[in-house]
Amino acid sequence: MPVSELARNYGVSLNEFADEVMALLARLDADPAPARLHARRREVCAAVSAAMTFALDGSNLAPEERATLDPLLREVLMPFWNKHCSHDTDAAAYITERSTYYLSNRVPGSQVKTAVSIVSTLLDVLGLSEERKAEVARLLAPSFAHRMVTDLYHINDMRRRFGMQLSLLAMLTVLMQMTLSSEAILRALRLG
Repeated sequence: MPVSELARNYGVSLNEFADEVMALLARLDADPAPARLHARRREVCAAVSAAMTFALDGSNLAPEERATLDPLLREVLMPFWNKHCSHDTDAAAYITERSTYYLSNRVPGSQVKTAVSIVSTLLDVLGLSEERKAEVARLLAPSFAHRMVTDLYHINDMRRRFGMQLSLLAMLTVLMQMTLSSEAILRALRLG
């Protein structure tokens, strides 16, 4: 499978997660004004982007590996963010910039506390009532935390197992949450 296809699949997995978050919020506010819906989609995508950035930042990737991975991920994600999150051409730039806002209260070394912070910030930005915030936070915080912990674990595990040589391919495979085992990936690459 070409790296471009792996990167595309990773973008799809991020959008699926963003869709799950948006669906949950839509159940609470089934008929929002168009402007609110537009803002909600952009903010959810920024929060998802922040979660993925935190997982990558916490990984054991070497600076060179991260420098190789970041532009490829950005290249793949930008069109997805532009199309998926708000159907306008400036969405990707907004989401990239806005994700830093969601990480402003991160807790170094703690995916769970950072996930709670990201979700809390998202719910504040969306202007939910205190009662709704508590209800939605109980549902969203574990989802964000699970995604971040799982991604960090898989990133570090693949890097440990395959080292620098396959780190980019392995990273994209893991982040897509493919069900292939590492042995199947190696056989497919004829390296095993």
